[in-house]
Amino acid sequence: MKSNKLYDEQRIKVAQEAMNGTKLSFLARKYSVSPSTITNWVKFYKERFGEGATLSV
Repeated sequence: MKSNKLYDEQRIKVAQEAMNGTKLSFLARKYSVSPSTITNWVKFYKERFGEGATLSV
């Protein structure tokens, strides 16, 4: 299944917010997803862009 580009960009944005220190519970409520989903998105972000990737929101 092909990913939707807009959806991918939103996942990256949420992952960046989490990596910048925003609490997962806050982000989960804000974006209507579970905290474990956000954790998975952060893992995906780190795998795709590397641990030391520049964070920008």
